[in-house]
Amino acid sequence: MKIRDLRPDDWPAVRGIYEDGIRGGNATFETESPSWERWDAAHPEPRLVAERDGAVVGWAALSPVSDRCCYEGVGDVSVYVAESVRGSGVGRALLEALVERSEQAGYWTLNAGVFPENEASIRLHKACGFREVGIRERLGELHGVWRDVVLLERRSTLVGA
Repeated sequence: MKIRDLRPDDWPAVRGIYEDGIRGGNATFETESPSWERWDAAHPEPRLVAERDGAVVGWAALSPVSDRCCYEGVGDVSVYVAESVRGSGVGRALLEALVERSEQAGYWTLNAGVFPENEASIRLHKACGFREVGIRERLGELHGVWRDVVLLERRSTLVGA
């Protein structure tokens, strides 16, 4: 497996993996994937893909928490893995690489919001140094159901210390 920078021509595979997560119902509040232009604008560097046997099997990216200068260096994490390779270490490799790249880019805090039912994602984030901050109850509605979100964060020991 190879972790590399995401390129625009990876978008069809990245979008497909994202849509799998949307269909699963426990990855995001989104109900449809955005256009490349919208996704690209919302996810500046770093953004990575995992490639196995020439195929993109997962992706990870950061989006800024806010454009206010006091939040510079704080990012929201997205990690998605193709259903066919879940549980094989792809998510961990992506998240570890994203953490490393985020620190190189000056991020000092990473946030992740995960549905409580997505236990694998919670375990993954904790294995990569995130801690549970709390549960945001009834944060949003998805398909007529109000959903809680577990808020996790990771503070860099290299940046902002």
